[in-house]
Amino acid sequence: MNLRPKYWISGILLCLSLSLPAYALLAGGKEDARSAYDRGAAALRRGDARTARIDFLNAVKADPQWGSARLMQAQAALALGDGLTAGAEIGRARELGVAMPLTRHLMAQALLLQGRAEEALHEAQAGDADPRYRAETERVKGRAYQALGEMDLAGEAFGRMLKLAPGGSRGWADFARFRLALGDRGGALVAADKAARFNPRNADAILLRGTLVRDQYGLRAAIPWFRKALALDPNNVPVLLEYAATVAELGRAKRMLALTRKALSLEPGNPRAYYMQAAMAARAGNYALARKLLQRTQGALDDIPAVMLLSGVLQFENGNHMLAAQRFERLIERQPFNMTARQLLGAAQYRAGAYVAAAQTMQPLIERGDADSYSLTLAARVNEALGDKALAVELLDRAALPVRGDAKVFAGAGNPVLRAGEAMRAPGSGPAVIPYIRALLEAGEAETAIASAAKLAETNANVPAAYLLQGDALSAAGKYDEAIGAYRKAANLVFDEPTALRLVDAYQRAGKTQGATEVLNLYLSQNPLSIDANRIAASAHLEAGNWDEAITLLEALRRRIGNEDPLLLATLAWARLEKGQKAMALSLARRAYALQPSSPVTSDVYGWVRFKMEGPSRASIDLLEKAVAISPQHPLLNLHLGQVYARAGMKGQARRALLIAAGTEEFSQSGRAKALLRGL
Repeated sequence: MNLRPKYWISGILLCLSLSLPAYALLAGGKEDARSAYDRGAAALRRGDARTARIDFLNAVKADPQWGSARLMQAQAALALGDGLTAGAEIGRARELGVAMPLTRHLMAQALLLQGRAEEALHEAQAGDADPRYRAETERVKGRAYQALGEMDLAGEAFGRMLKLAPGGSRGWADFARFRLALGDRGGALVAADKAARFNPRNADAILLRGTLVRDQYGLRAAIPWFRKALALDPNNVPVLLEYAATVAELGRAKRMLALTRKALSLEPGNPRAYYMQAAMAARAGNYALARKLLQRTQGALDDIPAVMLLSGVLQFENGNHMLAAQRFERLIERQPFNMTARQLLGAAQYRAGAYVAAAQTMQPLIERGDADSYSLTLAARVNEALGDKALAVELLDRAALPVRGDAKVFAGAGNPVLRAGEAMRAPGSGPAVIPYIRALLEAGEAETAIASAAKLAETNANVPAAYLLQGDALSAAGKYDEAIGAYRKAANLVFDEPTALRLVDAYQRAGKTQGATEVLNLYLSQNPLSIDANRIAASAHLEAGNWDEAITLLEALRRRIGNEDPLLLATLAWARLEKGQKAMALSLARRAYALQPSSPVTSDVYGWVRFKMEGPSRASIDLLEKAVAISPQHPLLNLHLGQVYARAGMKGQARRALLIAAGTEEFSQSGRAKALLRGL
């Protein structure tokens, strides 16, 4: 009985609400819709598409028949890259009476985001588009043509767009991406600058500028741009992910995880965020976690080369070598000059017992004069399995040499005569000329290659690949000073690892050590985790006697790649020995020798450390003699052996070894060898 009044009150309130006239409810709804609409429009103007989407959603709920609200909801969805939602809302707006000409450019964008480029182009080409949106229509046409591979038509559409709207930030950003797709880095940089200048609050333009800065100057230089974009739009998922990718390459795992987790909170299931987390887990050796995270991408990124590589590595580490080989084969089809993928494919085929296939895979790598020790050793094991013992021994001998041959063009470029016709018809076309130049270089026709590369670079003044090819041709001819100029032009556009290391090598071969050091230091300041660059820097510190700096770099590398690299351990042993840390040096040298006893480098360092600890013992002499037997003309190995012979009183043997060291003009320690000879 005591509860009865409450039931009555509830009933009265319900009756009152039901008795309100219909027009009153609608009037309240429209008022709420207008308020939400205005808030959404303001949010969209300031670049906050996520807030705008919520406000427009509320407007649509308050007045489902309001076509303008649905159209604005579609624009918010487009800004967030949600083509499905945008297309549905535009379709509903049309049904509610919004004029078709007002929606053509928007529907074309929605279709493009859905991957339906041909339908997007058809929509944009409709003759009834509102003249006020002609620039936007041309912008979508350009993007659609680009997606379809019709680059000439895309360029024409973008040209019309820029004439109609020369101050359009979004248009300049799209044009920058178009120039980038053509390899025109210089044109892309100019266009991206304009996009950011015309609208400093356009987070997408700031993001694009940051990615270009990352390629042009390095990882650290890009971070302020990403922070600026996030200050404009803290919930911008593409910015969060590019920022995450950048700090991941700088080794800041915690920051990367925080950024990707925020991206996933805003966009659950985002495949790129999961991929980055998987890659970081794999780097840490947690392959089980990496596999789980990669599975969460649900195959959305399976055609991306980096994902193919990671997927193959995870299959390899799980013992699924045939599945791993399939992943690497797909990657090599896309990137035939990806040497890392080729090494991994060969290793996977070898582990799976497909020896013939592994030999074919490794052949282009071992044909190079500068083939690395790992490739040569793997190829040797493959040929052992095939029964070719002689070739296996030859490959192992090459793997053990302390000095690689000169870098050569990737083998397999083909006969230059067969490629000449197309190159002659289009001397300024990269796709036509690059294979021809590679074939010329492989055939030893350096001067012809230089001439063709110069024409290509002249025609493609903003394309870094053209300058790299020109530098390669000049280097192949021994014209290192001229190669430096070509590589510097490439580096001004893209300062990535291949460009930086080519430039360092050219400086060193030209005898310009200071220039090499400056380039290397600049690259490492932006990319501190580069393994190859850190190796080169450590070697430079060793030559300069900077033992502490060398040890710091080498120990950092050892923490990252482990204790299975004999050359790294041998180099670290030298640094520790020079620092006076003999016991530690002996441990490192012993481990390096155990990993690769057939190497003159490991034999020499192990023998030299033992000599420093024990004097000219039989063990130290045997090791140093072994090193010289493997590489008889190497001046440093002969200098070490000559010194030990001299200390042991073996003057005749010492003289023979020291004469080789003293007679090598380019050997920096030839003076020491001559002094030792005088003292015998």
